[in-house]
Amino acid sequence: MNYRLTAADQSAPARVGASAWWRSRLPEELGACFTDRLSFDDGLALVYAHYQPLHDLREASAIERSRSLTVTVALEGRSSTQSVDGQRFDFLAGHSTMAAFANVRSERHFPAGRPARQLRLIAEEPLLHRYGLAGLLDGVRDDQSARHLFFGKHGAAIRRLADSLVHLHDHAGGLLDMQIAALGLLAEHARPFAPPVATAGKIRSSDQDRILRARDILASQFDRQLTVAYLCATVGTNEFALKQGFRALFGTSPHRMLTGIRMEKAWELLETGLHVSTVAYRVGYQHLSSFSAAFERHYGRTPKSVAGTRKRR
Repeated sequence: MNYRLTAADQSAPARVGASAWWRSRLPEELGACFTDRLSFDDGLALVYAHYQPLHDLREASAIERSRSLTVTVALEGRSSTQSVDGQRFDFLAGHSTMAAFANVRSERHFPAGRPARQLRLIAEEPLLHRYGLAGLLDGVRDDQSARHLFFGKHGAAIRRLADSLVHLHDHAGGLLDMQIAALGLLAEHARPFAPPVATAGKIRSSDQDRILRARDILASQFDRQLTVAYLCATVGTNEFALKQGFRALFGTSPHRMLTGIRMEKAWELLETGLHVSTVAYRVGYQHLSSFSAAFERHYGRTPKSVAGTRKRR
């Protein structure tokens, strides 16, 4: 049986405990279906939807807001949305969907008996302007239409950020930690659409080669005690040129890039069930406390919370 729902079928939002999340539910006879929303002060919002419908659901949605970008990370199951202009947006576990629109009317479809969990990130136009991403809204009009930007499998970095946000949601994580992770999720999805760094062209070809060699050293020798001085000596440049080159070509510093490489490798090793202290050593940390602090800053969760998760799937 198909159930057609409207916004009136959702319960009024109620605060989730002492957290900053607000929850709306569907009637219990339709299954365990709820949506949690968290709004930040700067035009950024998070939505966590968890549906376990007992019947096929067709849920009408009318969104009225200024031009915005919506990124949906499908964590489990599948669903779809059909807008009034005929466009269909699919949400499939392991995939991300990006769309830009202003006012839009659509209908969401959830199949019976199949759990669906999604994390949605909503970034409004002023915030996108602030981070140089307003171009993602090009062509968006206030005419009930939406612009389809992307649908495809997401990589390990996006999955880890999404997992961190779900963990923070489930354990009443701090607002700042959630905002940092949310912006990281936005950055990862927007990266393929970002224009090339304008200053990159000012670097001589020979200098670019040195910077690229330094990056390769970070990627292959991340378990060693690497320093800027060592990188400079190895590739034949000075500290100023190295740091300037990293900013121009990669938009980051050698230290931040090294930390990111180490954290990604650490996550992979932790998932296999290796002890936290072993992982810390393998990714270049001499002290367990330093590794644990760096990991929690990067992902918003402790190394122990990740250990062995691949075996439990």
